[in-house]
Amino acid sequence: MYEFNVMPFGLRNAPSTFQRFMNEVLNDLNFVFPYLDDILVASESEEEHLKHLKIVFDRLDKYGLRINVGKSEFGHEEIQFLGYLVTCNGSKPLPDKVQAILEYKLPETIAGLRRFLGMLNFYRKYIPEASKTQALLHEFIKDSRKKDTRPVPWTPESIEQFEKCKKGLAEATMLTYPNPISPLALVVDASDFAIGGVVQQLENNEWKPLAFFSKKLKPAEVNYSTYDRELFGIYEAIKHFKYLLEGRQFAIFTDHRPLLFAFKQKNEKASPVQLRRLQYISEFSTDIRHISGKSNVVADTLSRIESVSIIDMEKVAEAQVSDPELPQLRNSQSSLQFKSFKLPNGSELWCDISTNTIRPFIPKSFRRIFFDQIHNLHHPGIKSSVKQMASRFIWPEIKKDVGEWAKTCLPCQKSKIGRHTSSPVMQFPQPDERFSVVHIDLVGPLPPSDGYLYFLSMIDRYTNWMEAIPLTNITAETVAQAVYENWIVRFGVPSSIISDQGRQFEATLFKNLSSLCGIQLRRTTAYHPQCNGKAERLHRTLKTAIRANGSLKWSRTLPTVLLGLRAAFNPDSGVSIAEMVYGTTIKLPGEFLGQPAPISRDIEPFVTNLQETMRKLKPVPVDHKSHQSVFVHKDLSTSTHAFVRIDRVKKPLEPAYDGPFKILARQEKFFTLLIKQKEVNISLDRLKPAFLLTLPEDPEVRAPATPDSADRVTSQKASNQPTQRQTRSGRVVKFPSRFVAHIKTF
Repeated sequence: MYEFNVMPFGLRNAPSTFQRFMNEVLNDLNFVFPYLDDILVASESEEEHLKHLKIVFDRLDKYGLRINVGKSEFGHEEIQFLGYLVTCNGSKPLPDKVQAILEYKLPETIAGLRRFLGMLNFYRKYIPEASKTQALLHEFIKDSRKKDTRPVPWTPESIEQFEKCKKGLAEATMLTYPNPISPLALVVDASDFAIGGVVQQLENNEWKPLAFFSKKLKPAEVNYSTYDRELFGIYEAIKHFKYLLEGRQFAIFTDHRPLLFAFKQKNEKASPVQLRRLQYISEFSTDIRHISGKSNVVADTLSRIESVSIIDMEKVAEAQVSDPELPQLRNSQSSLQFKSFKLPNGSELWCDISTNTIRPFIPKSFRRIFFDQIHNLHHPGIKSSVKQMASRFIWPEIKKDVGEWAKTCLPCQKSKIGRHTSSPVMQFPQPDERFSVVHIDLVGPLPPSDGYLYFLSMIDRYTNWMEAIPLTNITAETVAQAVYENWIVRFGVPSSIISDQGRQFEATLFKNLSSLCGIQLRRTTAYHPQCNGKAERLHRTLKTAIRANGSLKWSRTLPTVLLGLRAAFNPDSGVSIAEMVYGTTIKLPGEFLGQPAPISRDIEPFVTNLQETMRKLKPVPVDHKSHQSVFVHKDLSTSTHAFVRIDRVKKPLEPAYDGPFKILARQEKFFTLLIKQKEVNISLDRLKPAFLLTLPEDPEVRAPATPDSADRVTSQKASNQPTQRQTRSGRVVKFPSRFVAHIKTF
């Protein structure tokens, strides 16, 4: 038998086993904090430090552990430990690490930006407002791949947030150490877009932060009510700080007063989700207290929805003094009558009184502000916006400016539906060979029939020969096997397969099968089933025939329906589908008299005649007599960006369009757009032109978003009093933190 004398490298559970061993060695020493082979010893005085070191040395010697003196430090007042600077006042990030991040250059690729955020979030618990400052940067890495080499679409706003992230780390708050006898408090708050919290400890009648927490809400969580968001903030904060709060008495502070009665209400009034979260919170504390928003300086002050601003007319009057257009209007030979009005601060506001309404003159720097103030109330149309603004204010070319701003309003373009784009119907090019172009699609889930829930439909564009294969599931493996066994082995390899954007057809397995057989995969655009109309029309026919049959066992009815469709006469081509494939009709059940037998028994003339007949059989293009009215907006051919109509089931009050997105290429029936840094083909019927006031630097234009929310905290002054540290295992380690030593063992 061979066994290791020491712990070898490479074992998965080696670190946890060694940590358990170190906890056993130093378990009863409250002035020691061990982390694997690193040991931190803290003492109040030099004499006590020597005693503590002797105790630790004896304990290590007892268990056969050695000290690497070259990597150890003794008798320091502050020390670097596990990437942090440990002092008598508290812990904070290492200055050299902070300096390295401050000198970090602007990342050029998505992978570089992800590395920067990962390095920055190592010190996340020290950074107030982390979610807010990093929200815009996280949007760039959303839906990205590993080692993504795409360039980061930097904008002036995102570059400013990048610098704020580095500045936030430089101004990181010093965190104190946990003390088991000091009162604890969890202060939480939620905004419309994020939740945040901080664990505080009372020292010398002053609250000291132990750690910060912030988290951006998901789209579904943003739709929560105020009560549910505040409750969710408490729930997530307790989960995050569980290692600090478990087994401790603490109060929960919130500025949402209804939460004070959360544990006093009847269970019937709470939803199941609320009950589960309240039950989890009650395992730690039921002491929920109210704190006013003004007093909640730590977790409150989250970014909220901006209230409607009131424009200061005194500033407008000051801007009129230096505006060059006002004297020209006053001296012009027009019907305008200007009169000055005294404001409370003594300044004069010039207004036009030629109409029944007093219309103040608006300087150039305030015009867009006044337009947004009036237009954003209910987003009227162009004519209504012009009429409202012209009846209240005055400046040169006011109608032209207001009309342009109303036309380029992004929320209006996304939410309002005018006339949908309807492109003309196009004809697919007719293939020259049988079984060369195949349309495939999936149908289901259907009522269970002999264990089948779906069926795979396949139809040849040349002959209209169709197959429908019942399936128990629609995984990529099942679909690929059905295509191979029921089509390729019977009719050979097609040159191309047309399908929609189903996950089964986009899977790597299906693509590998196509590549192996030499098949070109062609997919339709999203939410445009007309591209695969051959398969969609077949589904309608099959479903109608199955319903007419009246049997719930559709898997047994399906083969009979296919037999009838293959033998049916096609008025366009003049022959049946079976004749297009076999050169003759097929005999149906109940047909007693068959076709007369050929007189000649010679095989060669028969084959020659059959080949000649099959060459003459060609599909006749169907005349699509559509009454569809064609409408394509004239600006679609010249606009740089376009909106995409949302054709899925929309949420309540969700805009009708998404975007705008940059147009990369134009085809007759679809455009290629840049969506989430990917080139996506979108059907022309789903597009409408986007009118932009200025061309943005970012290829993907976004409407001005509400600033992301995160918890705002005030820096706390560190205390010089003895503090303590709590390990993950719950053992409290005392840190007087005057003299510290870092011991490296092996």
